[in-house]
Amino acid sequence: MRSALRWPVLPLLLACVGSDRTPTTPPAVTPVVTSVLVTGGSTTLAVGASTQLTAVVRDQAGRDMVSTVAWSSTTPSVASVSSSGLVTALAGGTTSITAVAGSGSTSATARVSIVVTAPISFVVGQAYFGRNAYIEYIAGNAPVILTAPHGGALTPASMPDRTAAACGGAATTVTDANTAELVRVMQQRFFARFGSYPHIIISNLSRRKLDPNRRPIEAACGNADAATALAEWHEFIDIAKRAVLQTSGMGWYMDVHGHGHAIQRLELGYLLADTDLDRPDAVLDASLLFENGSSISTLSQSSPLSFSALLRGSTSLGTLYANHGFPAVPSASDPRIDGTAYFNGGENTRRHSCGSDATALGGTTNGNICGVQLEANFTGVRDNAANRSRFADVTATVLEEYLRTHWALRLTPP
Repeated sequence: MRSALRWPVLPLLLACVGSDRTPTTPPAVTPVVTSVLVTGGSTTLAVGASTQLTAVVRDQAGRDMVSTVAWSSTTPSVASVSSSGLVTALAGGTTSITAVAGSGSTSATARVSIVVTAPISFVVGQAYFGRNAYIEYIAGNAPVILTAPHGGALTPASMPDRTAAACGGAATTVTDANTAELVRVMQQRFFARFGSYPHIIISNLSRRKLDPNRRPIEAACGNADAATALAEWHEFIDIAKRAVLQTSGMGWYMDVHGHGHAIQRLELGYLLADTDLDRPDAVLDASLLFENGSSISTLSQSSPLSFSALLRGSTSLGTLYANHGFPAVPSASDPRIDGTAYFNGGENTRRHSCGSDATALGGTTNGNICGVQLEANFTGVRDNAANRSRFADVTATVLEEYLRTHWALRLTPP
């Protein structure tokens, strides 16, 4: 009888013993720096330019980790580097930028070579060209930069035609007729009035092959020659901007286009949507989002006038043009878009003016180069040499008054 009573007890004991066992937890592994990778930035810089490098640090499992990074330059006289990885080009030559993550035996090192090109001495009024003369730069000495991205006619066989299917976006290929001719005469009439030259950058390529007013993929459609021309386009503008800032401290950028809209008026693109320009003045002035995002952000912050007054008041750019016989929107007489066709500004204006998008695109947000995209109507402006010359004369007059009034920037010689 005793044996019969004991048999059921054993399974219970085994079950109890088994349920008391605790799973073993592997010991925690401390992340150790095993590699560092330097990314971002440009490896070729002109004197005075800067680029931001970033260090990506990884542990023994290949995972990103947080670690202190020490930056240094082997030749600081050529290019210096800040504690955050910002490289500044100082003189022609080559240097190596080193990033060290971690310390002692648990550290990793990465290096990147930086080539600094010595500045070219540009002769004022002389034309300089990129490869195959696709991009043209006429050096200036005034605080004004004029560009014509869509007036070229060259169609090299090495570049395929841009299409929406291949390039994305709309892949617009329509030429802005006579805009290259327009900026050339604008330069001449500016010189006749002030005795100094604005900087001029022209794309001599047909828009079928390159659109410099688009992001790289849509602009060059993956073609190496077109991509080189696009890089030269922006580099020439950057050269002009550096020259303007060095001599004047501030300057005006105008990207000149031609529109085919029914209403024959100038369209001034400040990077504000048409629906924003339709808002009441009080709304535009109540939020800094409109001012900060515009292509005249820095100028507006310096002006005693309200933001809306700068856009369409009595001394706005559009009103000054209208007062000289060239209707414009926005202006005092034509303040809103109201559903009509209108171009508000493209990638050149976003990158090379002073709005909130500039830094992300390679420019300077809140910098001292502000501007506008000018969409010129054909009839009365671009259609013949006499009208182009008259418009060029008026532009010199208008810019003189506008920049002096709102930014204390004088175009007349000292």
